[in-house]
Amino acid sequence: MDSIESSSYPLIYKVAAGGDFPLKAPIKTNKISVRAATRALSGMQKECVLHYESTNTTWRMVCDEGPWLNGTDLASFPLGFFTAGLVSSYMSEYLSHVKKEGIKLHSLEVMVDNVYTMEGSLIRGTMSSDALPVEVTFKANAEADDETLQSLAYKAVASSPADVYLRAAKDSVFSLNMNDKQIPVTGVAISPSEQTADPSAAFKQACPDDNDSFKDERMGKLANVDSLGGEILGTERATGKVGLSDVQKRKVHVRGVGTLRSDGLKDIHVACFQPIGSVFRFLSDDSELVGGQGRAPSGLAYFSAGLSFCFMTQLGRYAAVVKQKMNSYQVVQDMTFSLPSVDDESESAAVDTHVFIGTEEDAAATQKLLDMGEQTCYLHAACRSAIKTRIRFRKAEQADIDKNIPQLAGAA
Repeated sequence: MDSIESSSYPLIYKVAAGGDFPLKAPIKTNKISVRAATRALSGMQKECVLHYESTNTTWRMVCDEGPWLNGTDLASFPLGFFTAGLVSSYMSEYLSHVKKEGIKLHSLEVMVDNVYTMEGSLIRGTMSSDALPVEVTFKANAEADDETLQSLAYKAVASSPADVYLRAAKDSVFSLNMNDKQIPVTGVAISPSEQTADPSAAFKQACPDDNDSFKDERMGKLANVDSLGGEILGTERATGKVGLSDVQKRKVHVRGVGTLRSDGLKDIHVACFQPIGSVFRFLSDDSELVGGQGRAPSGLAYFSAGLSFCFMTQLGRYAAVVKQKMNSYQVVQDMTFSLPSVDDESESAAVDTHVFIGTEEDAAATQKLLDMGEQTCYLHAACRSAIKTRIRFRKAEQADIDKNIPQLAGAA
């Protein structure tokens, strides 16, 4: 089976995807449409090919898991992608509102804390996950009073397309294909859309774009550190394969901290605080749709990939614990976002996922696999919960300003 180790490609790259490339997101009027095709690689590794319809841009990304899920820790874990996506989206919105107000911004840091819980037994079918409210802290220094800068933080969250996805409870919808034949889904909501084609061809054709001149690594693992965002990492250090135990009662805390580079790229560091994990660095850029250069995936691209990766982890995890014989598993996931910088109280459509399983099991076991994958996925739990983001603002100190170039955004 393919693996991160066997590939000569970067962990994240822009794909050479011509008009005949076999993965295209649906066209949505006045919306942002993202289609993510994700497959299992060796062990707990996954590969995602993602099409961002608004700019016709295709990205390829890989993820891994830490030692608590018997991963090789060569790439970020799924929740790291999701948190990086939130950080990037909030940063983009804050910068957009600063620019609209004509404010000179000297420094910006956005910190996001995501906390999830899991409890129950996989074998008995009682295990379920939950997502707690997002906590975001904006730290900025600009030529405006604190009250104004704080109000921009609230506006940034209100107009963030990623945050819109979390505000209203909405059950995800699914279709299921077993051994090249569509079968009914049970226990989860049924997708109203026609099942997509098997995505295997997209992975075979996803080669780097020779015209991509950007040379920086868009994701990388940093040396192990004991702090991120000024606080000590969690107190619980996982030992062994705790995530593969049948019975769970655990909390997972993920933190992401984003700052701006001098070239305008967002530099985001993400780590698992509980249990303590490695720190991964993501680079993110706005898409050309909103005036960015598209040099790295946008926040919504990371957000979508993270959700797809997390669901895939839960499918593989359930099969491993109950010893189901899966030969392959992959998904095609569609997400539709509101346009950025628009505070119109709009809602996003339900996550629409088409699941493809190659298995030696019968239909009932495969249907149960899908049910438990959705039930234990932290991020599908976030989508079916009405999450109200908690917002904090702090004025940056001089040390924070010194790390940034003057006048990063806003009017001259």
